[in-house]
Amino acid sequence: MKKITLFIAGLTFVFLGNVGFAQKYGATPDDSVECLTNNSLYVEFYKAKQWADAYEPWKKVVELCPAAYKNTYVRGNNILANLYASATTVEQREQYFNDMLWLCDKRTEAFGDEANNIARKAQLYAQYKQNEVTTVYNLYKQAAEKGGADLDQQYCVLYLQATIDYLKAIKADNEQMSILFDVYDYASETMEASLTQTSNDLDAATQVNDTKKMEKLQKELDNTRSNIAALETLIEPFASCEKIVPIYENRFNNNPNDIDLLKKITTNLERKGCMREELFLKATENLHKLQPTPRSASLMGQMLLAKEQYSEAAKYLEEAEKTAPEISTKAKAALGLAQALFKAKTYSSAREAARRAMNYDKSLSGKATLLIANMYLATPGQNAAFAAYDEAARAKSLDPSVAADANRVMNAAHGRFPTKEDLFFNGGSAGGSVAVGGWIGGSATVRTR
Repeated sequence: MKKITLFIAGLTFVFLGNVGFAQKYGATPDDSVECLTNNSLYVEFYKAKQWADAYEPWKKVVELCPAAYKNTYVRGNNILANLYASATTVEQREQYFNDMLWLCDKRTEAFGDEANNIARKAQLYAQYKQNEVTTVYNLYKQAAEKGGADLDQQYCVLYLQATIDYLKAIKADNEQMSILFDVYDYASETMEASLTQTSNDLDAATQVNDTKKMEKLQKELDNTRSNIAALETLIEPFASCEKIVPIYENRFNNNPNDIDLLKKITTNLERKGCMREELFLKATENLHKLQPTPRSASLMGQMLLAKEQYSEAAKYLEEAEKTAPEISTKAKAALGLAQALFKAKTYSSAREAARRAMNYDKSLSGKATLLIANMYLATPGQNAAFAAYDEAARAKSLDPSVAADANRVMNAAHGRFPTKEDLFFNGGSAGGSVAVGGWIGGSATVRTR
């Protein structure tokens, strides 16, 4: 306590001589002295985990100088959580819970970022008021509306979970269930845009060998992929074609020319691989008639691809790739074009399209590389099998999500490898390099069964 007294005396001396410095920590020099005094007091109690003693001086700091320290909010959450856990009455718990909400508002007042602070409130309600599912849902909805693409990814995932809980609580009918896919669209688009941007930034950092930046971006990329996987896990029970179609079918029949509805139907059915469904076909055709765009051309191509009309699909997808202003549509169209040309057995052009897709969007590198591996696998010859194996292994290293399909290609290629004896009698050696002829070109690693 003697140290604190000396500290206060020193602060008073400093602030009397420097009013501008004092006001950084409060509205007046006196407030600033009180702010820094209380900050020192509560931090000592905080370090000793004396939460009750830390509470009053900590709260004074928030009231007097909310923008002085970001740690005030991090530590404040810990203080309140521990006090809530040890509270013995309903009134005490209510007080600490309300303080948690108040702290979110003070954080916005001090540092902005309102959307994420509203989402923090939603998270608090979900944790401490588990029956208030409607409040949780509405707070996340408000956060998403205010934050848009800037809402933290963790809250996008929690928003989808809150929506599921809310729809279960109200026993939602098919009409109401469309809300779920609106939220899923929002969260998916936000994360996919982040994935594309981070992948491209990582590629740029790799080009100049900026190791620190590469590590940081790789962590961001892994985090985004993890959040996307969490989204897919949450939506999976509701995302079969049999469940999605009834949600939109009546709405489509009642409003077949509603452009916003058509966009939702085509987006969600495309995401979930329901492009053979009659509803997708009708909605895609209507959308392209009413509002032809590069995206609708891309959807027409995807629809025709699903119907195995590969030449017609390729025309639409080529148009979409050439005319789309945004990279994401170009990338999807190019990848679709590669698939159509592959099915049409135009392998060389298909490979070029796949390579363009990964150049547009680095996050598609794994899928595009796997597609090329399949092209090599479809090409006769032992050396083509070597090339298919190499390319599939590379696809797996680029994107772990394609690992299962890559393994299937590698296993199929392995079945075409020579035995050790055959290789020996033909003068070859495992692990060496061999030229791959024909349209594939280049070289591949020699392997044996």
